Amino acid sequence: MLSVIGIIIAIALLIYFAMKGYNILIITPLLAMLVALASQMNLIDILIGPFMTSFMDFAGNFFLVFLFGSIFGKIFEDSGAATSIAQGILKVTGTKSRPVVIIAMVAIVGLLTYGGISVFVVVFAILPIARPLFKQLDIPWALFPGVLFFGAATFTMTFLPGAPTIQNVIPTRYLDTTVTAAPIVGFVATIILVPLGLWWLIREDKKYHAKGLGYEETKGTITEEDEEKLKLRGDVPHFFISLLPILVLLVALIGFRAGIELSLIMGIILALLLFYKHLQSPVNSLNQGAINVSGPILYACAVVGFGGAVAATSGFEILQTAALSIPGHPLISFAVAINVLVGVTASSSGGLGIGMEVLSEQYAGLVHPESLHRIATISSSGFDALPHNGAIIAALLVSGLTHKEAYRPIFWLCVLLPLVAIAGAIITAIILYG
Repeated sequence: MLSVIGIIIAIALLIYFAMKGYNILIITPLLAMLVALASQMNLIDILIGPFMTSFMDFAGNFFLVFLFGSIFGKIFEDSGAATSIAQGILKVTGTKSRPVVIIAMVAIVGLLTYGGISVFVVVFAILPIARPLFKQLDIPWALFPGVLFFGAATFTMTFLPGAPTIQNVIPTRYLDTTVTAAPIVGFVATIILVPLGLWWLIREDKKYHAKGLGYEETKGTITEEDEEKLKLRGDVPHFFISLLPILVLLVALIGFRAGIELSLIMGIILALLLFYKHLQSPVNSLNQGAINVSGPILYACAVVGFGGAVAATSGFEILQTAALSIPGHPLISFAVAINVLVGVTASSSGGLGIGMEVLSEQYAGLVHPESLHRIATISSSGFDALPHNGAIIAALLVSGLTHKEAYRPIFWLCVLLPLVAIAGAIITAIILYG
């Protein structure tokens, strides 16, 4: 029981220090040693053993996916292709109605992230378009982070089959599945979530206006200099040209079942060829894309390393037994476990990596692999959106907003409503796969 208490304290401290801004690379090995101490294990042995083994295994399995995905997104950002796609969708939907613009923004972000562009890139691509539109139509700016993460970090990131996201790739390495695993389960979850989320956003917009709160009252901290930086560039690729690398990536990945690494390489090469004249320095874009991968991959590896250290303790065996004893179908306890892990780590990829590392073998013997894959990915986009999530902190910062001003929409759209979708997904998976 001392080991269990040590794990709980370490998890609580991980959340606390992450919210206080301490670097994950510093706190995870220290907390791994705390877990070892509570479990009466050698402190150094757990670091150079389970912690580093899990760290390196995750890096070995997923570094190239992170790397090529980061470069792919950077080319789209620097060339203006992401902006072109956003502008193209808005030409179709129009910009006269507040509800239509809100739905269009979700669609834009969703298309970009389903096409393999990370939320860190999407926020900078969509910000120059969203600010003036929200101002023009008097849409509360406090809703923007909710729109952003609803489109980028829920149904397109983990629900829809075929997404080239790291969350959809991770289970394939443990379950021998493909990124299109259990498609109907993913579609059902999406059909449940999307209408609920759009209804909530439109209703919330009306509630803000009923209180006399529009863009000006909720615009956050933005100066004239900041607004000047947000001006859109004019020399962007054509809308349909901008879509081609995304389409090639998805066709290679889904249609030809090429590996995610090869699909991303094909997308990068085509993007360089098509967008070359729109890139100020193609070499700089490649270099910066490679540099940008260091933070996300190292943080995810460190979180998985901490999970590996926890999994090596006697306390984890007790907690695992407790999880497995949750009444009902094994998918229920599995979904609960993944939600807890991504909530603790505030990382969908890190928490999912831990879960697949320590639980997949046991659950694969109880549940159909495709069913397990889709429930794993769907469950990883829920509690990961708690306040200490790094992407949320970064997005609020660049949006000029605080948690107090703008976290509520994120909580509703990315934490609470996905739980409803997960329930529907589990029921569907049980019906289809037993």
